[in-house]
Amino acid sequence: MYALGHFGIAAGLAWLLTFRRPGPIDFRLVLLGALLPDLIDKPLGALLGLEARLWAHTLLFLAAVLVLSRFPRTRWLTWVGFGVAVHLLVDLIWGQPNVALWPLYGFAFHAGEQSFGAYWQTFVTDRYVQFGEITGTIILATLAWTHGLRSWSALGRFLRDGKLVRPAQSP
Repeated sequence: MYALGHFGIAAGLAWLLTFRRPGPIDFRLVLLGALLPDLIDKPLGALLGLEARLWAHTLLFLAAVLVLSRFPRTRWLTWVGFGVAVHLLVDLIWGQPNVALWPLYGFAFHAGEQSFGAYWQTFVTDRYVQFGEITGTIILATLAWTHGLRSWSALGRFLRDGKLVRPAQSP
């Protein structure tokens, strides 16, 4: 899955939680967590000549984020952890147990080569990736529209506080 799929699906699932959870969700943290494994692993993989799914795509990484979120000063990591969990789910990480369960299958990761061409080829041919990107885009557009993120000032407000607030209805 690529960025729009990760962002949209994580934001949509977090938005669904707003019906069950009192208190606001910082969607900025959810979006950060939704992309964090790729922000860490893709550059490291490219630098080290390894595949694009490394340490931040492991359940150990997710567990570390969630354990840290239990401390009062780092409670904000709960939403980052939520985003990371969604990332791992939509990446179907259980299909790579050597990554998901690292280091249970050994400490080494597979060698790999990353290129724009390979990412483009995956985007053009992989129906799951295409479905995820389309779904994520639709969710993001729907959330932006229904929560009034239709101007630069509204977007700036969202970037400052991370809240999705329904605009006031006109009488």
